[in-house]
Amino acid sequence: MEGLEGIVEMPGINWLAVVVAAIAYMVLGAIWYAPPVFGNAWAKGIGKTVDQIKADFSPVNYAVALVTAFIAAYGVARLLLWTGGAGLTDGLIMGIFVGVCFVLTSFGVNDRMEGRPTGLTVGNVLYHLIGLGVVGIILGVWT
Repeated sequence: MEGLEGIVEMPGINWLAVVVAAIAYMVLGAIWYAPPVFGNAWAKGIGKTVDQIKADFSPVNYAVALVTAFIAAYGVARLLLWTGGAGLTDGLIMGIFVGVCFVLTSFGVNDRMEGRPTGLTVGNVLYHLIGLGVVGIILGVWT
């Protein structure tokens, strides 16, 4: 297909910025979902206790989260390159744009259909909106 060469070759991607942005996204998640912040409310929203979540701990979950954070950071970096975006403002706008268009809509539909508490949806979506905003800022400033 015409136009896919840029995706396959991945020119112009600052891989160090993508890795740092993905790690920042993960660090924000660790803070966001910590019991003193929103962790207790999140646990209640999913119908578990913090102790149950700790008992279910799996390094695989964190590996999956890191891979998906990396993919999200790569996607924001790619969109910034395609649109010619650069700098703090462009990065922030792109990160929030991605969050609203993909995360908010996906969580909104799935959580509503699954009957999840509205507070759980709001907390999860806000984490991703802020996280993708941080990702966008890092990538916009760095690339």
